[in-house]
Amino acid sequence: MRKAFLLSALLLVFTFLINVSSLTAAPSTKASKTDRPELNRVDFSTPSSLELLGRWQHGPVFASAVSGNHVFFGSGGLIRVLKSDKKNTTWKEVGSIDTSGIVRGLFVSGDQLYVADDSGALIVMDISKPKKPKETGRVKLSKDVRAVYVQGNYAYLAAHWAGLIIIDVSDPVKPTIVVKHKTQGIAKDVYVQGSLALVANASKDNGLKLIDISNPQQPKDLGYHAMSGIAYGVSADNDHAYVVSLERDVGDDAGLTIIDISNPAKPVKSGFQKMEYGAERIWVENSTAYLAGVANDAGLIVVDVADATAPKWLGRYHDTTCSESITVAGSHAFLGHGDLGLEILDISKPSAPPVVNHHDAAGKVRGVHTVGDLAYIANGYTGLRILDVSNPADVKELGNLPTYRALGVHVVGSYAYIANDFQGLRVIDVSKPSSPIEVGKLETPGEAMRVKVSGNLAYVADGAAGLRVIDVSTPHSPIDVSNFDTQGYSYDVQVSNQLALVADGSSGLRIIDVENSLDIKEISYFLPTDGDVRSVDVSGSFAYLAAGKPGLVVVDISDPEKPREVGKIDTPRSARSIKVDGNLAYVGDLDWLRVYDISTPSQPREIDGYKTPNTVDHISVANGKAYVAGYEAGLLIMELQPGHIKMAEQ
Repeated sequence: MRKAFLLSALLLVFTFLINVSSLTAAPSTKASKTDRPELNRVDFSTPSSLELLGRWQHGPVFASAVSGNHVFFGSGGLIRVLKSDKKNTTWKEVGSIDTSGIVRGLFVSGDQLYVADDSGALIVMDISKPKKPKETGRVKLSKDVRAVYVQGNYAYLAAHWAGLIIIDVSDPVKPTIVVKHKTQGIAKDVYVQGSLALVANASKDNGLKLIDISNPQQPKDLGYHAMSGIAYGVSADNDHAYVVSLERDVGDDAGLTIIDISNPAKPVKSGFQKMEYGAERIWVENSTAYLAGVANDAGLIVVDVADATAPKWLGRYHDTTCSESITVAGSHAFLGHGDLGLEILDISKPSAPPVVNHHDAAGKVRGVHTVGDLAYIANGYTGLRILDVSNPADVKELGNLPTYRALGVHVVGSYAYIANDFQGLRVIDVSKPSSPIEVGKLETPGEAMRVKVSGNLAYVADGAAGLRVIDVSTPHSPIDVSNFDTQGYSYDVQVSNQLALVADGSSGLRIIDVENSLDIKEISYFLPTDGDVRSVDVSGSFAYLAAGKPGLVVVDISDPEKPREVGKIDTPRSARSIKVDGNLAYVGDLDWLRVYDISTPSQPREIDGYKTPNTVDHISVANGKAYVAGYEAGLLIMELQPGHIKMAEQ
């Protein structure tokens, strides 16, 4: 009996170990959409992974480059490819390739496209088949790589505080860093001419830095020309450098500065073209300078620089949206027009260059609210955009309505409520998604960051002005009801059980009694250690905070006058946004989306993480999918699926 019992026990243990081994070692298989469990019922004993299902518009345009009849332009975390017809009258989009971060600079040399990726990389791509660019190599760098210029076997990068970085690209598969050369400032742009590298160097002693690169492995400072404002873009033509700058302080000489560099050790100012606010990038060709202007100078500005001592204004294409870059090829200028996308202009008549082609892009996606198959996007300076997301792999825009600067959106019934920065609250009739119409508005004293509607009241996180309560029972005539000036800066607000919970930055979570909307008052607050609370969500008797460095913090608010921390999990970076769905918490950890199991609020556990090209600014969850407002990376649609947890770099 004893032996039989022992044998039976050993058999049970052996069977158990086999089963466990099969669970952990067997290759994963994707569940079909019909048998996939709902997200808020995920069996956490099985590892899961986040999968990117689709994206929309990808983000603003900061750079472009031309190779033959193909145009490559960065659109957030993507490079898009256009092909022109034989007469260069139309351009058709023919291909694309994802990048790890936001595309800041592009340069074509032969069959290679060099990408300045601001997530911290130089990427080399093979464009011998332009419709299908292929990454061949990359070098990991510090963040904020801003521009790239290639000459011979070397790529020269303007790499922000890292200065000028020189990379050997003779082998496109294995590019290697040669040297990092500090410029004692912020390197914004770089142009190479012969043995001279010119760097637009924004710093306290702002201006143009001239560096001897006759030996790329040992660059040497030669000269420096100081200038007011912020030096942003640089080009050169023989004995002259052309630097564009932005106004830093009122009275700065922002605009185009022409500098004689015939003696690089002693550069001398030759001429100046004043601008109201300035430009970010410049291209010089055939004694003509093309400037990508910003703010009041937004658009394309054309200047005759044949006489370096007396530049002459030739003409402009004006738009209210800032320009980010300019590339010239033949009789066309390709304007990286930020939120507006890519504009192609005919410059054969520089006095009034017309737009002959336009390719749209997303602005900075700051907020998202998904209702059914529609996603409502707070898209920065391009306003409200309404998308059909029924097929995540093929998102279609249905309608849009420009606003000043849409930062947050909440949709209730037939109305979308927009937190519109300095212009307060906007009420939009979205009963016909293809034709949204503004029907009401109310300015607020602060910067409207987020809005939450409950019943007939809209609660606005109004930045430095705290919390505003607005009666929207008549959407055409919103009325300011009451307000509470919080201690800090109100970034986000949620409403639950007659309480407004405000994410108040370094002042933590503020709990405000709003039962009497005419007389709201703070009843308590919670300060996480070293916290910077940017976002809050509520589920049951718990508030979940995206608290900055402390990560995800869980607060018991069952007694709202005595909130207490009951759980916490450190996020590797800095938690900035959060959305709770059932027993899952989706957290924007700077440029990561992380998912946590909160079925036991006191013990949150990370399930998976996904690296995004840019900051996760806001999250909406609907029908088991996460809709991520990815700032300069557009809208990303993700789903948690059974599979192996990704061991991605943290």
